[in-house]
Amino acid sequence: MLSFLLAAAQAPEQPVRMDTTPAPWPDPEREKDGAIYKAGPEARQTMARYAACIADGSPDKVADVLTRDFRTTEYRNGLRNLSRANEGCARRTGLRDTLRMNNLPFAAALAEVMIERDTAPLNARLAKAASGKEAPTFAPSDKVAMCVARSTPDDVAALFASEPGSDGEEQAAAKLLPVADMCGQGVKVEASVTGLRSILATASFRLLAAQES
Repeated sequence: MLSFLLAAAQAPEQPVRMDTTPAPWPDPEREKDGAIYKAGPEARQTMARYAACIADGSPDKVADVLTRDFRTTEYRNGLRNLSRANEGCARRTGLRDTLRMNNLPFAAALAEVMIERDTAPLNARLAKAASGKEAPTFAPSDKVAMCVARSTPDDVAALFASEPGSDGEEQAAAKLLPVADMCGQGVKVEASVTGLRSILATASFRLLAAQES
């Protein structure tokens, strides 16, 4: 489960650590008894600042990692190496101790930052991608997320435009749940708003990236 440990501001900066324990299939970060892990607004905002710093420092490496199969050791090592290569981001984003994070929320935060780097309207980009090249999926929940991203670009864009933890985010996610159920074809994905946004972010990034390959 995502947890943040923030020490007092005067504490010396420590390297950022990630939980990169090898995961069996299905990936338990995304699916544990059908549920997607939760995270609070404050933790998500901290993650977003940290991810933005890393994306600014290593945009090409971030893009490369996010298009890989998240079940693999290569993917997990890639996320870990991004943190190691941008250790100064912990200080610049106000962290003074250890940030511990599972791969999904970190990857999702990176994906949203990378998606925002293109200033063209996201709903238009997703709508165009929906009729373009297909992107691979790596888990049942990932397949559902890809289907949702292709099916309702306006609502997906509205979700990403909302503030984490806000009423607007809740409302945007609620509009997407019926679509997720339809895309599940009988396999229900039980996700918090955070979880739904996370799987949609990583899937949407891969869908958009596929159009550029």
